[in-house]
This record gives sequence, structure tokens and C-alpha cells, in this order.
Amino acid sequence: MDAAKISTGQELLSRRYLTAFRIPKISHRFTDVLVIGSGVGGLSAAIHAAKVDGETEVLLIAKSELSDCSTNYAQGGIAAVLEPELNADSTASHLHDTIEAGCGLADSQTVEQVVTEGVERVRELIQMGARFDLDQGKIHFTREGGHSHPRILHAADSTGREIERALIDNALKYPNLTSLPHTFAIDLLIHPEGSACGAIVHRPTGVLQTIWAKQVILATGGAGRLYRETTNPPVTTGDGLAMAFRAGALLRDMEFVQFHPTTLYVAGADRFLITEAVRGEGGKLIDSTGQRFMTSYHPRGELAPRDAVSRGIIRRMKETGDNKVYLDLSDLPPEKIQEHFPQIHQICLSFGIDIAREPIPVRPSAHYTIGGVKVDAEGATTIPGLYAVGEVSSTGLHGANRLGSNSLLEGLVYGTRAGRKAAREARRISRLPIPFEPREEEGAAASEAGYLDLPDLQKSLQSLLWHRAGIERSGPELEASLRQVKEWISYVLPISFHNPVGWTLQNMLTGAYLIIRGALRRAESRGVHFRTDFPEQRREWERHQEVSREILEGENEEIGSKRKP
Repeated sequence: MDAAKISTGQELLSRRYLTAFRIPKISHRFTDVLVIGSGVGGLSAAIHAAKVDGETEVLLIAKSELSDCSTNYAQGGIAAVLEPELNADSTASHLHDTIEAGCGLADSQTVEQVVTEGVERVRELIQMGARFDLDQGKIHFTREGGHSHPRILHAADSTGREIERALIDNALKYPNLTSLPHTFAIDLLIHPEGSACGAIVHRPTGVLQTIWAKQVILATGGAGRLYRETTNPPVTTGDGLAMAFRAGALLRDMEFVQFHPTTLYVAGADRFLITEAVRGEGGKLIDSTGQRFMTSYHPRGELAPRDAVSRGIIRRMKETGDNKVYLDLSDLPPEKIQEHFPQIHQICLSFGIDIAREPIPVRPSAHYTIGGVKVDAEGATTIPGLYAVGEVSSTGLHGANRLGSNSLLEGLVYGTRAGRKAAREARRISRLPIPFEPREEEGAAASEAGYLDLPDLQKSLQSLLWHRAGIERSGPELEASLRQVKEWISYVLPISFHNPVGWTLQNMLTGAYLIIRGALRRAESRGVHFRTDFPEQRREWERHQEVSREILEGENEEIGSKRKP
């Protein structure tokens, strides 16, 4: 194996397209606006693009079913100051809480845009038919960690599912909006002139297809499945991040990955999210001796920001030698538990845990990818004609630490803005892109990967990131992780696979490299990024980290020049 190549990660830069394809040999489809992803950001973008004039053709594709996305799994709610007089709240207070949680890296203009426009977007969502919990005929607001007031709208403990349902139902009303589920986007197509003009996709029949579009909106979600312990559905493997990177887009703050403090921990079971609203309504964290402990780590106790609660749990687990802590709901009336947390109650009952009588075993899991594709106020990336919305994007809203329940709001606001902008830009373009023949060298034949156990390699990668690039990180462990990921990259990235399993692993390796690289370079602790060897914030690091193919190529050239005799 070539040690020089491993050290520079050159294979990460060698592939522009993950699979070889010939334009004359595959089928083509044309549309005005292509939306890749069907969560809150993608659906909002598709709806608002379709309704601009009722004639703009919008095509929305999804990796699995339309509803199989992180939005559908979101429990807690959506933050918006709809009735400020009710809780003595204000958008100014929401703005302050968001900026404070961002630890110096939240963009104040972006925050103001989201918290103010978000109120209108949530009202619009209610008009679409989204049903949120009521209290005596008025919307019931709950409070979550980092929020100074109750401002979280929720639909019991299945808020994301209700939002997804309302958006899908609304999207189906537009005759100029077509959806293609079970369509795997492999790579973005970039015209030789430099603008995005579609994507190469894999259809359920096993064939490749090119979708040509005047404008492209990336809404593929995050990369939570890169970690062994995660709240994310199987589809969130960082595909959009990797596609954008290969296409040449600028990515930002990839080291910031948020961990949710409380997920159900039962051996052999999926890590089911226990919404932060449980703590907002009075749930207490206790250790195996029954002692409440979070106030020892943060003055806000259970309502501290998520990074502080996650670290508090990890530290108490280390002190007690246990692999979990417990979330005690004994102070909550049983009827309130049944009313507000029916899904959590039912799931726990399936494992023999009656949460009205006994505490829930919990531990942190990877939850949200804060870093992503850098975008402007309209969701536009550094590639003309390409937009990014939702978790795949980096808007500047979250800074170094996402405030709970702001992400659904961000998806609504930026999805709306990007959808409208893309439709307007598509109308200005008189013709669809003329198909071009990408210049791409063939990779190694997929048959050469016959000796690889891809599921085992994926599990090894997930375990590596969980243990060495998780809640607490250190320089030596990050360096060892980067070496290991580069080694895997050296023999997996050159292969031309012919199915989503192989492409997914290649995308995961790309995302892992970018996360670990960013974490190793940021020599401080800030927000969700905690370095045990640099435990304090440092003023010189009050800035964003950007990365792209071009930036990495420059680094590799520099490394190579230093090695020349």
C-alpha cells in the first residue's frame, strides 16, 4: 500500500463521480427544479417552487419513502414565538438564546431572519393542516434546554411526523410537482461552464438515469449514521455532503456534530430518542444510585444546552462505571405522561419499562450535523444553480451548538426561500441544459471489491467515530482515527460500485474524513466540539473552518512539496 497516498488522502480527491457512465447509453429526464431529499427543507422548497407560478416543473426525489427522513423522527417540536404575550416571550429573546447557544459562531443576521420569518412559516404550516397540541383551545408551548421561555410547539412526542404528514399532503396538491421515491442520487452534474444542471441517479429497477434541471436544491439531511450510537434513520449517511464536496462546493464547520443527551439504552435495541421536552416538563436525570447529578455540572441542570448535558452524562457514567444513567419522570402526573409522551410510553412498555413508575435507561447518541454546505441567505451554495437547505446546509444559524427545536424552523425558512429563488431563476433560463459528456476515468471494477465485507467495514467506521470523534475528543485519538480512515479510503474510494450499498460507504468515508479533519484542526473546545487536550475556548478560534476539494488539493500539494528532496 502506498504510504504517501494514505498520508495525503489523495484518493478522496481522485473521484469526481462514484460510478462511470456514458451519457448516450443511459436514459434522461428533464425538469425545471430538482429537489433531492424529502424532509422539512426539501418538501418546503418543492412546495414553494411549485406554487411560484403553477407552471414551473418540480421533481422531488428521495432515497427511500418520502417520509423516511430525519424530520419524521423528530419528537420535541418546533421553536417559534407565536404568542409572545402568553409566556412573556419575544423574538428578541429567541434570538438571544440562539446566539448564546452558538458559542460565538452564530450569525446574528441569519438568526434574526429565521426567528422572525419562522413565525410566519409556522403559521403557514398550521394553515396547511399541521395539528399541534392545544391547552384549553390554545397552542400548548413547552420549554427545552437553552430556551429561556416555553416556545416549543409540539404534536405530543411525534412533532416531526405531523409536520412531514402535513407537508406531503400539501405537496400532492400541485400537478407540477412530481415525486420519485426510492431514487438514490449518486452525484451532482456540473456543467463545464460551472453551474449545477442535475444529478446522476440510480432507480429502483437498477438502472442509471440522468436528471437534467435548470436549478438543483440539495436537501439530503445530515450524517448521523456515521456514528454507532445515533438517533438518526438509516438514510442519513451524509450522501449530500459527499456529493457537494465532490462537485466542488464549499463546506463549513464539519467538526460540529451535536449529540442528544437522552436516548433509550436497551442492549440490542435501536437508540430511540427520548425528547428533550421530557426534561422540559420536569424529568430528572439520576445515576444508578438514584442521585440527581446534572446540577453538579451546569447551573441549569437538566435544562442546560445539549452539549453540557451530554458531557455531564458521560462524566457521571465514567465516575460510576455504568454504561447508562436514568431519566426519572416520577414527578410528572401519569395522565400528563400519557397525553404528552404516548409514543415514548409505548416504546418503553415494549421493553417492560413503565415510565410512570420506573426511570428510563438513557445515554447520549449522535443527533444532528451542524456543519454542512455553506449557503447564503437564500440557500445558494458556492456553485451557481445549486442550493442546500436543512441539515445538509450550514446557514450560520446554529454556530457551534444548535439550540433544540430550531432545526425544523430553519428547514421551513430556508426551504421556502430556496424554493422561491430556484423557481424564479429557472423561469429566467429559456432552455434546459444541453447534455454533456463528463470526462471521467474508470475506477477499479466492482468485482475487485468482492473480498470486502462492506457491512463490517461500515460498522467499524461507525464504531471508530463514536469512540474517537464523539462527545469528547483528543488530538492523539483524532490523529489515529484520521490515519485509519485514510487507509480505508485508499482501497474503497477507487472502486466503481454498481449499487447504493457501495456508494453509501464511500460517502460515509468522505464525511468521516471531513469531520475528523475539522475536529483535529480546531485546537479548542467550543459548543458541541470538546477537546480534552484543549478544554477551553480560544479567541483565535472564534471563526469558521471551510473545506473544499480545491482547499484539500492545495494542502496536498504543500505536503507533497515538503516531502521532495
